[in-house]
Amino acid sequence: MILLIINIIKNLFENMHKSAIIMFLMTSLGMLVSLSTIINNFSDVMAFETDNDYFNQKVSEEVVIKKANLDERNELVVVSDINLQSIPKIGMLKVVGVINGEGFIKDIPLDELDEITNKLTVYFVMNKDNEFVSASKPDEFFVCAYHFTNANNNNNDYYDNDNKINPVYFDDQNNVPSMEYFDCNEADILSTTNPTEANLFKATSQVYDKSEYYHDMYSKSPESSFATIGDDDEYVTMDDDYANNNDNDNSVKVKIIVPMEDKKNAQKIMIMAMLKGQIKSEIIDNVQEEFDKIGGYTIERIFAFDRNTDMGPIQIGDRFHACVIGQDLNPPEGSECEKRLIKYLDKSNPLAVR
Repeated sequence: MILLIINIIKNLFENMHKSAIIMFLMTSLGMLVSLSTIINNFSDVMAFETDNDYFNQKVSEEVVIKKANLDERNELVVVSDINLQSIPKIGMLKVVGVINGEGFIKDIPLDELDEITNKLTVYFVMNKDNEFVSASKPDEFFVCAYHFTNANNNNNDYYDNDNKINPVYFDDQNNVPSMEYFDCNEADILSTTNPTEANLFKATSQVYDKSEYYHDMYSKSPESSFATIGDDDEYVTMDDDYANNNDNDNSVKVKIIVPMEDKKNAQKIMIMAMLKGQIKSEIIDNVQEEFDKIGGYTIERIFAFDRNTDMGPIQIGDRFHACVIGQDLNPPEGSECEKRLIKYLDKSNPLAVR
C-alpha cells in the first residue's frame, strides 16, 4: 500500500509542469505558515487578558490580570503575584490596594479558572504624579487579597445562601461566623521605572494566622476576662464590656491619628483607610487651617465602615490598614502606611500613621 501511494505521488510530479510543482509547494508552505500564525495568536490571547477584568485561562498555570505596558515611563506599576496552590478554585478573590494615593479593588471569580492554575498575577498601574504626591522610593503601599466562597455560607441560621448580603444578628455570641481567608502585604515602592512586587498567599505568611488567632480568642467568649498579646506586641486586657460586642449602629469605626509635629509646614494631605475590602478617604486641603482649628499638630479622622460586607460581617481580628499621603511628608516618604487588628466593634479602633 505504501509503495502504491509513493508511485502515485511520483507519477503526479512527473506529469506536472515544473511551474505547477513550484506553485503546489508554495501553496502548501503558505498553509503551514498560516496555521502556525493562528496557533501563535491563539496562544497570545490565552496568555494575557486584554479588555476584561479577568480572563479564563485554560492552558497555562498562570493567569495575568491587566498586564501593564512597561514602556509607559510616566506610570507607576505594582505587580502582585498571588499563590493559588492552596486555594480552592471556588468563590471569589477580592484584591484590594492603596498605592500612591489611589485605591484599587479587583473582583476575580475563581471558579472560572482552570484547576491547574497555581498563580495569579495582578498588575496595578497608575500615574506617578497626582495632586497629592509624586511617587518615589521608598513610598509605602499595601495590597490585600481576600478569598471567600459565599458571604452567606458562614451560618445557615442567619443567611439565605442566595449570594445576597443579609442583616447579621450581631448580639448573638453563640454563632460567630468563621473568618474568611486573606493575606496582606505592606511594602515600599522599590522603583519608579520598573515594577515593584508584592506577593500574596506565600506559604510563610503569618498574616491570616495572627488574625484567626485573635478572632478565635476574643470573639466567642463574652464571659472571659484575660490578658494576652495582640498585634504589634501590644498587651490587651479583655473584660466583659469589651467582649460584649453589641452594636446597634451596625458600623465599625477606626480612628486614624496622624502626628505632624515634624511637618508643621505641610499644606495638603489625604488620609485613606481600608477594612475588609472597603476603602474610605478624606482630603485635608488646608493643613495649616486644620492646625489652627485643633490647636496642635496631630490630625485625627474617624472612618465608619459598614459592618456588612460582600465577604460577610466585619469581625474581631479583621485587619485594617491606613495611609497618609502628601508631597510635604517627604522625606522620608510621601506615602506612609500602617496596619492593626480590629479589637472593638462598639467603639473606635485607633491607629497612628507616621
